[in-house]
Amino acid sequence: MRFLFFSVSIGAGHDLAALGLMAEIKNRFPGAETMLVNTFDYINPTLNKVIVGSYMESLKFSPKIWGKLYAQAEEGDQFIDLRQILHGLWSSKLEKLVDSFAPDAVICTHAFPAGMLSMLKGRGLLDVPLLAILTDYTVHSFWLHDHIDTYIIPTEELKYLFIRHGIKAEKIKAFGIPVRPEFSQLPSKEEARTSMQLENKTTFLVMGGGLGLGDVKNIIVELGNSDLDINIIAVAGKNHKLQTALDLLQTKANLKVFGFTEEIPRLMAASDVIVTKPGGLTTAEVLATGIPMVIMSPLPGQEERNTEFLLNCGVAVKVRKLDLLIPTVKQLLENPVKIKQVKEMCRVLGRPKAAADTVDYLLNLVESK
Repeated sequence: MRFLFFSVSIGAGHDLAALGLMAEIKNRFPGAETMLVNTFDYINPTLNKVIVGSYMESLKFSPKIWGKLYAQAEEGDQFIDLRQILHGLWSSKLEKLVDSFAPDAVICTHAFPAGMLSMLKGRGLLDVPLLAILTDYTVHSFWLHDHIDTYIIPTEELKYLFIRHGIKAEKIKAFGIPVRPEFSQLPSKEEARTSMQLENKTTFLVMGGGLGLGDVKNIIVELGNSDLDINIIAVAGKNHKLQTALDLLQTKANLKVFGFTEEIPRLMAASDVIVTKPGGLTTAEVLATGIPMVIMSPLPGQEERNTEFLLNCGVAVKVRKLDLLIPTVKQLLENPVKIKQVKEMCRVLGRPKAAADTVDYLLNLVESK
């Protein structure tokens, strides 16, 4: 069996969703062949640098502009024609790759390649199942295409949104955002803490996603210099400047600093509370782990939509200002009923076996073709 994955390497979430599925396939079928394509880089490396660089700069220096663009595109409007033109210009290059790899199925974890592959399928140039794996807790017009065979969505609660946008119910499967297999086999809290030489006491995990965005350093200073008796695990992601600053940081709390790491399942297992911005994959991992989330600095656009979903479901609290962080987390920690409710709701929403369920479905599609 051969499976071709298309992603866009902006942040880490889109790639990690694909890698979660690839790991599940390899665990079960060692002889299967998989390939992950960074779509923009494959089409044109210079184009990739321009697009990814522009996106990252907008997030760092003018996130509100990105939020407005996202909202406009969310409605379809004037972006549709441009999107179709770009898909038409670039889809032919993907056609050559598909022909040479000869996959049994194609899986997209980003909206842009999903559109290009849908266009190829509409022209009769792709005759295998085409799946779109959504990586945020909302629906956006960029994901909506006529020739996607199946949409894998984060939760059943979002299904009505897709139907409202014209997607047939039989095309929608609420298996969840694929996370790594380790999330279905987590160590106990005590085991995870012992492995990191942490004392067995309340532990906070502070993250800024794969890119280490947000006010991570100041959050750690606020937590670490409070009167809370805690451990802090900090993840700087690919932000090397942030990691260096955190390594030099001295706080009253016991602080462990990580850069970009494959150990997120273990770090979450060790933690009681996570303070983070709500990227789609981070959200899926937190729900799979079942720990309360404190949201700070959500990026305009998809992260704001993820925040709305999490708050509406009662699995997160949002802190608007840094000086409200300590009162908020104290209120949370002193409310065991609230924590129990969060854990119960996480069990409802979390999909730790999303990758396994998606692979089961994928195999049925391939075998019935």
